[in-house]
Amino acid sequence: MAIFEVARFSTLPEGELAVALLKRHGIDARLPDRDMATVNPDLLIAIGGVRVVAPDHQIVEARQIIAQARSGAFEDADDETGDWQIDAVAGKVGELDEQDIRGVLGTSKKAGVFVILAFLLLSMASCLLIPMGGY
Repeated sequence: MAIFEVARFSTLPEGELAVALLKRHGIDARLPDRDMATVNPDLLIAIGGVRVVAPDHQIVEARQIIAQARSGAFEDADDETGDWQIDAVAGKVGELDEQDIRGVLGTSKKAGVFVILAFLLLSMASCLLIPMGGY
């Protein structure tokens, strides 16, 4: 049994969703680049994205399902709440406030950067202060 590429996606979550959609439709889809994308996601650009593959006897159906998904065929027209959209959840249309941009870890990130910089500076300072050649 041969395995062929169904589609490529720019991020791992997109590839995971595609595999889940295909499996829901009875396609034996796989994500062979999952480990690489998890360990080093920066390489996704270099390899051209995350590949979704399927067996040769299911490839035509799998590509049709992905094409339908990309065209919006599986969109739920009855979902008018918009709960999945950031703007609808935040109660704004078209703009985000500072908290939405920074996220909940905004202050923690700044503190973490400070701690790392302090650690690096202290390490370098201790190297300079140790007399050359001994104790």
